[in-house]
Amino acid sequence: MRKAEYAHASILHYDVRPRIRKRTCATLRELGFRRIANVGDPHDLAGLVRTRQFEMVVFAVDGLDARAPALVRQARHYEKSSDPYTPMILVSWNGATDQVQQALNSGTDQLLMWPFSTEQLAARVDALISARKPFVETEDYLGPDRRDQKSRDKGSDSVEVPNALRARIERRPDLAPSQDAMLVARISLERIKIGNVARRIGKIAKILRQRGGEAHFVNNRAAVELAAIQNSLAVIRKALDITELDHMRSFCDAVERVTVQLAQTPAKLDAKGLALLEQTSLALRVAMEVDEDTAMAAVRLSGDVARVV
Repeated sequence: MRKAEYAHASILHYDVRPRIRKRTCATLRELGFRRIANVGDPHDLAGLVRTRQFEMVVFAVDGLDARAPALVRQARHYEKSSDPYTPMILVSWNGATDQVQQALNSGTDQLLMWPFSTEQLAARVDALISARKPFVETEDYLGPDRRDQKSRDKGSDSVEVPNALRARIERRPDLAPSQDAMLVARISLERIKIGNVARRIGKIAKILRQRGGEAHFVNNRAAVELAAIQNSLAVIRKALDITELDHMRSFCDAVERVTVQLAQTPAKLDAKGLALLEQTSLALRVAMEVDEDTAMAAVRLSGDVARVV
């Protein structure tokens, strides 16, 4: 245990229960942490997350306070956090499968079930320093890539993000969340998000084409799925503002034009329109994976898609 090094790290600790908050704080001090900001009001917490950088945050959630997962997501939000990559531990009383899944989906690094021992908390802290998972970003998630190592090694769709805790403990300023380091990480993650969202749009387009002739599906799902494509396109456009992939805007426009046309008569989907939606969605994915000239050359091979683009 690195008590001397821990003394220099700043901790943000949130728990609405004063007695439990005091006990967790005592455990943190037992590990060696001294700079601990204890918070029991979510409004105070939001302000601190937005204006101050901490080396680690510990958020607690119980049956009386279901806000912690939302607060974690807020702390992972670029515009609402001074460091969206802050190492996080979420503490919970509820070990039910759905609650655990909800906690993990919030974007926290580590999940710790209450009551916990000093050794268990120490193990979570050590993992944040020596074995932190790289990050991934999707349409509604920013946080650790929870795939196993073998799956992560197959591609380059996760990113090593700044680690304030490791930077402080190991005296490695190169790992700290400087503005430049956070921008580099964000650009990489936004590119990953664009790819993930483009693939999701493609899957929706494929399902619509395959099931466009089923009356039950068309009546109950078509309008919802077409709206989902438009929402996802908005996510991609926002991400494009951060990256250098500006050439993808024309491909987004093409998918949107076909989607809007189909949405005018969702109860009677046109087969040719559905095929074109799938093709333009594929072109969007191709544009993500290659440069602008290659993307346009590929599109020109398809007359219908080229006319839409």
